[in-house]
Amino acid sequence: MDQQQCQSCGMKDHCQEVYKKLGECKSPSVLTKVISAFLLPLILFIISIVLGQKFLLETLKSERKADLAAFAAAIVVVFMYLLALKVINIWRRQN
Repeated sequence: MDQQQCQSCGMKDHCQEVYKKLGECKSPSVLTKVISAFLLPLILFIISIVLGQKFLLETLKSERKADLAAFAAAIVVVFMYLLALKVINIWRRQN
């Protein structure tokens, strides 16, 4: 926001007080939640597809079948991760 707008605002003292309180907030960081909920599943999915493609191509002898199997395996891996994450969160809330 422009400095002139802040100076002409009738609530500039209140606004500064709000930002000061927000800066002093001692709440836990959401960074770990964002990483565990969004970034890790994406990374797991990509790694699972790459590894699945690499290992299943030799076994299935067909690139298309290996792609489909790797995709299905990656979905299962991410689903299992999210399920484990959900169970851990429920367990933490109970304790």
